[in-house]
Amino acid sequence: MSVVTIQAERQYEVHIDVEFKEALKSISKHREKIAFIFSENMRDQINDLKVGDAESFYFPVADSEAAKSTKTLLQLWDWLGAAGFTRSDLIVGIGGGAITDLAGFAAATWLRGIDWVAVPTTVAGMVDAAVGGKTGINSEYGKNLIGAFHSPQSVIIDLDWLSTLTDRDFAAGLAEVVKCGFIKDVEIINLLKGKSLKEIRQDRVLTTNLIERSIKVKGAVVSSDFKESFEREILNYGHTFGHAVEIDAKYSLRHGECVA
Repeated sequence: MSVVTIQAERQYEVHIDVEFKEALKSISKHREKIAFIFSENMRDQINDLKVGDAESFYFPVADSEAAKSTKTLLQLWDWLGAAGFTRSDLIVGIGGGAITDLAGFAAATWLRGIDWVAVPTTVAGMVDAAVGGKTGINSEYGKNLIGAFHSPQSVIIDLDWLSTLTDRDFAAGLAEVVKCGFIKDVEIINLLKGKSLKEIRQDRVLTTNLIERSIKVKGAVVSSDFKESFEREILNYGHTFGHAVEIDAKYSLRHGECVA
């Protein structure tokens, strides 16, 4: 296990290569209620999840970018209200970048901001979406136009989730890793050079190293410029055009494919 510390509006830690259930146990102490927000296709993996003594609530949403809508957000607010969530309770977003974006924004807007934890399950989610405190949903006029800066209490990266990904999704996520290599850490490019997707996927040590290096790149930028006043804009490398491609393709292409 390794830990990357990020300083934003508050300090939090990204825990890399940990068992997510065990990590959640310590984080969820003294919480009365926990809301698990996850994509519908993960229902069988999440529905019986329980950590500590807190009462668990399960809020499945649409998969991928379809979840990042005002309709889904309104539904989440209704669920949280019906369940009686207070500022001492916790939201946990489990899934790819779209799910952690949504869960974080639900947490940012419920009672003007409650605590949340990100459990990213994709490469892109681990190295990009779950780290940095940007949360939000999409508008008909563009991607991520509605949102808030609201950092998680913690980010839990369990590499076992990566075995659930298709080759296409794993490869798409590597676009965000390569991006970090171009921005600030050329050793990422050197580590990837000449490697096939199969070789990367089968090498846990290499995968862990790539993820940790990418998180350190983003963490350093975010810690110096949380609200994108100057340096943080560099993290959008490939994204202005990439988002346009995503929208034009009606999200039929992966985020990483469009950024690449």
